[in-house]
Amino acid sequence: MNLNLSLRNVYFSRKLIEEFIRRTPLYYSGIFSDIMDASVYFKLENLQVTGSFKIRGVLNKFLRNLDFLRNKKIVTCSMGNHALAVSYASKLLNLSATVIMPIDAMEFKKERVRAFGANLVIHGNNYDDAESYALSISKKDDYVFVSPYNDIDIILGQATIGLEIMEQKPDTGVIIVPIGGGGLISGISYAVKTISPETKVIGVQSEASPSMYESIKAGKIVKAHLKPSLAEGLHGNIEEGSITFNFVKKYVDEILLVSEDDLRDAIRDLYYKEGILIEGAAAVTLAALKKYADKFRKKKVCLVLSGGNIDPKHIKEIF
Repeated sequence: MNLNLSLRNVYFSRKLIEEFIRRTPLYYSGIFSDIMDASVYFKLENLQVTGSFKIRGVLNKFLRNLDFLRNKKIVTCSMGNHALAVSYASKLLNLSATVIMPIDAMEFKKERVRAFGANLVIHGNNYDDAESYALSISKKDDYVFVSPYNDIDIILGQATIGLEIMEQKPDTGVIIVPIGGGGLISGISYAVKTISPETKVIGVQSEASPSMYESIKAGKIVKAHLKPSLAEGLHGNIEEGSITFNFVKKYVDEILLVSEDDLRDAIRDLYYKEGILIEGAAAVTLAALKKYADKFRKKKVCLVLSGGNIDPKHIKEIF
């Protein structure tokens, strides 16, 4: 991967975005440590600005390219959290943004995108439809497509989470990370493996949307059969030629799958035991810890809780 990658570049990204984001806590859970017979830590990105990690990558992208973007219109696609980050950052930096969201995206996330002032366009029945439409718009001269994952600036922004984890807990043995398009785990795994090659990075997807899992298994990017999921933030196939595939192939040790029942149980369990409310995309990490407990016994494990923007309808269903 000839992408001008360096740890120095990750540190530069952190310096660039630090005044606009939160350095989120790494919280030790005595309760889950006892239950799982492991040392369990939660990286609380559910407490991040806009309610998810996405703002890190978006701000890095915008701030690195600010002069160029001021003369362009931004277009992006999202099931929700990336849309919120783009909308918030665009308002903060006085940029013009159009956000494409599919019909099945959460209503409350659509409302928050509108509240931040972005131009919201509802198109397509699912994420793949919205992404295709956004890419078609980006072919116009005055538009720039900002991918939720297939962009080195986005990945470098997400890598700052890896820096924080290794500073907060340098002897972390395993980091469990959600995977959708792969931007989050690409950044974290690159930073962590560069600092601490012996630390394991484990990715998790839902059985309903196993695009990266199936692609790594096939040795190339493939389309996976998608089903509805509580982890809607991880839903969708991977853009052909996405750089995240090579990141995952090189730096991620393993990808695990969890079921919808596993996700419901994890969301309930975390709230009842720790009072922490997370969305389905974040719950995959705790679901994996519980489902594959033998892999993590006696180890120092960090779970990335990637977001807290849970649909009120899901709360009603789960609880």
